[in-house]
Amino acid sequence: MEKDARQVFRELKEDITAYAESKFELFKLSSYEKAGNVAGLLTYGLILICLALFALLFIFISVGYFLGEIFHSIGLGFACVAGLYLIIMLVVVIMKKRIKTKVLNEIIEALTANDEKENGNGNNS
Repeated sequence: MEKDARQVFRELKEDITAYAESKFELFKLSSYEKAGNVAGLLTYGLILICLALFALLFIFISVGYFLGEIFHSIGLGFACVAGLYLIIMLVVVIMKKRIKTKVLNEIIEALTANDEKENGNGNNS
């Protein structure tokens, strides 16, 4: 027995609706995964930066005392360290655009990493 046109269109509509809902659910899950990956990457970076800052702080305190011993003035030793900090700050300000671009590229890379995996590591050959 053949199906009439209404039955065929009703089944087609149900199939299209189910397909659209599945695609939307896949998009949501993919978005959640990307957001989770970026959040994990940012958290890792933040922890690493904090640890590096503490290490640098103690290194610069040690350098301050060391220079203070050399100059026979702890104040002068720490003034030299403050000068180093100012030089580093100036370099960061000068390289602001480069640093901003690097961070943006890392975030974009983290967001698109899953897409490249699905497409065979980005190779279209």
